[in-house]
Amino acid sequence: MSGGVILLLLLIVRTSRTEASGTSQDLSGRELVTRRGDLVERMTLTGELDAGSGAAITVPSLPQWQSAIKWIAADGTEVAENEKVVELDNSSFSTDLEEKRRAEEQALQQLNQKQSETVADSSQKELELERKKTEFDKARIEADVPDSIVSRREFEDRQLRLRKAGMELIKARDVFTSAKRASAADRANLMLSLDKARREIAVANRAMDSLTLKAPRRGIFVVGEHPWEGRKILSGDSVWVGFPLARIPEMSTLQVIAALADVDDGRISSGMPVRIVLDAYPDKTYAGQITDITPVAQEPARQSLRRSFRVKVKLNQIDTQRMRPGLSAKVTVDRPARRAVVLAPRAALDLSGAQAQLVNAEGDRIKVRVGVCNAQECEILEGAGPELRLGRVHG
Repeated sequence: MSGGVILLLLLIVRTSRTEASGTSQDLSGRELVTRRGDLVERMTLTGELDAGSGAAITVPSLPQWQSAIKWIAADGTEVAENEKVVELDNSSFSTDLEEKRRAEEQALQQLNQKQSETVADSSQKELELERKKTEFDKARIEADVPDSIVSRREFEDRQLRLRKAGMELIKARDVFTSAKRASAADRANLMLSLDKARREIAVANRAMDSLTLKAPRRGIFVVGEHPWEGRKILSGDSVWVGFPLARIPEMSTLQVIAALADVDDGRISSGMPVRIVLDAYPDKTYAGQITDITPVAQEPARQSLRRSFRVKVKLNQIDTQRMRPGLSAKVTVDRPARRAVVLAPRAALDLSGAQAQLVNAEGDRIKVRVGVCNAQECEILEGAGPELRLGRVHG
C-alpha cells in the first residue's frame, strides 16, 4: 500500500473518531479542556424584599373581640398621612349603638318624669307643712292665755291642742324631709342610668370611629399575610383585636429575606457577599451581604414537609425607583470550595454510572474521581491533569 493511501486512511479514521465524540466546544463556542483554577460553588436562594422597620396597622381595641374587614386598600398603594386604608365591618356596632341610644332616651324620659312627679309631690308636702306650722302657731297663741282668764277646762284643752299640733308639725316636717331624700335618691339612680347610657354611647361612637383605620404616615401600604392560609389579607376576612393588618415600611430599612433549605445548613454564613436580582427586573443586579441566619430551620407553612433557615441580606444600595416590599428576588452566593484544582466542564463528564468518566477529544472515556461540582464544572481528584482536550458526552 502506498504512503498516500495510508495517509488518507489515517485521516479518515481520525475524522470519524472526532465526529463520534461530538463537538469539543461548550455552548459559548469555547474549546472544552481541563484546566487548573478555583472551583466556585454557586448557590441561589429565593426570597423577597422586606423592611426591617415601619409603622404597623393593627385592629384597635373594640367592644367586641372579633370583627371583619369591610374594605382594605390595595397592596403596594402609595398612601398619604391620615388617608383611609382599612375599614372594618360596623354592622354589629351600629345595631348596638342604636340600642344604647334608645336606652339613653328611656333613661332621660324616666328622669324627666321623676322630676315632674317630685316637683308636684314636694309642693304638696311643703304646702301641708306650712299648714301644720300655721295650726301650731295658732295653738301656741291660744295656749299662752293664762288659766286666770279662761276656765281650767278650756286651759287644759288648749294645752292638749298645742301638743297635738306640735306632733303633727313634726310629722309633716319628717314626711317632707323623707320625700326630699327619696326624690334625691331616685334622681341620683336615674342620673347613674343616664350617665351609663351616655358613656356606652361614647364608647360605641369611638368604636365606630376606630373602625376606619388611617395611615399613620406617608408611604407604601403593604398588606399583611394571612397567618395560616399563605396569602394576603382580603376583604371579608375575620380579624380580632391586635390582629396585624398591614404596615407602612421604612424604605431606608429594605432588606432581602431569603430561605436556605435545611439540607444546605452550613454552606453559607454571615458576612458572605451576594448578588441580588429582582424577578421584576431581571436585567438589574444589586450587591449585598448576608447579615443573619436563624439558628433553627422552620416550616414555611403549616403541615409543610420542608424546613428552611431564614436568611437576612443587607442591600449595599437601595433603589427607591424599583424596589418595593414584597417583590420576589433571587440571591446568588458564590463560595470558593477549592483553590488551584484541576477542573473539567460537566459537558465532558459522564456521571451516570458508579464511576465517573471523562470523554477526551478523541472520544475515549477516561475513568476519573470527581470531587465537588457546581453547575458548570467539577473538580477532578484523580485520572486527568490540566490542559486535556475534551469532547462532549452524548445521550
